[in-house]
Amino acid sequence: MMSSNIDLLRRYQQLLMLSNTMLTLAKQSQWDELIGHEMGYLQAVEGVKQAAESCNLSAALQAQIRPLLRQLLDNETLIKNLLTHRMVELRTLVNQGNQQKNITSAYSGLSGNILYPSDRG
Repeated sequence: MMSSNIDLLRRYQQLLMLSNTMLTLAKQSQWDELIGHEMGYLQAVEGVKQAAESCNLSAALQAQIRPLLRQLLDNETLIKNLLTHRMVELRTLVNQGNQQKNITSAYSGLSGNILYPSDRG
């Protein structure tokens, strides 16, 4: 029983370390590296879930886990906010690219044609 409690606490601590790493990567705009950690994070969450199912959560253990869980949730919120900001940036870049493509397409039809102002006076 005691070893399963220690295992659960250790798994929460490992999950928080992973979460902190992911938050740092998001703050540094290292998106590929962040995505590279996603599967490990999901596996760690599953490990915590399985460990929690096999142990009795005493009040003392809950008190130890609560701040870890709070920090995990805070990190998740911060990461989601940074990802949302990144999505807005990417959407803006895509829209700018599309606008540039539309302009190029519109003016490419005029290539080779010389437009003169009307001779009417």
